[in-house]
Amino acid sequence: MDDTPELLEGSKPPGPADYMPEAIQKAVVQRGLKHPSTIYPIALGVSAGIVGALFQAPLFLGAGLLLGLAGPAWAVYQVFFRHETLGSQYLEGLHRQQKKYEQHLIGQIETGLKTCAKRESLAQYADTGLAQLDSIQMKLANVKELLGMKLKTGEITYGRFLGAAEQVSLSVLDNLNSVVSALKSAESIDPAYIESRLKDIAGKPERSTEDEAQRKSLQERLDLWNSQLQKVDSFLTHNEKAMTEMERISAAVAQWQSDHRFADKEFESAIKQLQELALKAHEYEDI
Repeated sequence: MDDTPELLEGSKPPGPADYMPEAIQKAVVQRGLKHPSTIYPIALGVSAGIVGALFQAPLFLGAGLLLGLAGPAWAVYQVFFRHETLGSQYLEGLHRQQKKYEQHLIGQIETGLKTCAKRESLAQYADTGLAQLDSIQMKLANVKELLGMKLKTGEITYGRFLGAAEQVSLSVLDNLNSVVSALKSAESIDPAYIESRLKDIAGKPERSTEDEAQRKSLQERLDLWNSQLQKVDSFLTHNEKAMTEMERISAAVAQWQSDHRFADKEFESAIKQLQELALKAHEYEDI
């Protein structure tokens, strides 16, 4: 039974808040309360109790009482004794949602950047974006491999750390998607042509009203071009910073003892750092 809804096309993936201990606890409680072994005994118990009361049948009253207690008892067992298992299942559901969204986004980014790379004036930016796209996927794979060496895949700590790393990866991908949008908006502008026309107009001994109007329009287009490329530079720079910080955190984790009980505080600190890094990186999506 999966507690997480399917990710619909166009919808957003899980966010950092979905990986917090409070969100995991809430999911575990809901799973315990909504489990068939909780709901059905209570429903049957109420029905048996009503029948027993109406027909004064002690057998039905007793059965209703037992069933009515069995449901809540099962919920308590689920929440308090299967917390690790249910929490891991919840996190695995988030992971599937995340990967489904990422796969669509990666394909979209790759196609867009390769198209922009065909324009000589945009090729350098597009190639850098493609390199970052490969790099962040490799870094995330390395984090997953590292975690597999330090923790068991069924542990909540494993799921939370991987989820935090995936959030950083997603922030980089979202920024690359914004890079594609900025490059696409600049794709129709030919700076070489504009600069040539501006040079021609500036070289005239006398400029007419039409020349001045044309100069103004050309300059506005050139300013738009430069503005979009400045945005692209900002996105790419922030991505480099995020990936460098992600590597630093991973390197620190690699030095910790394999016994995670010894490093609980360190793991919590690393998870928090990754979540803060993801949130900070996302701030630049609307530049």
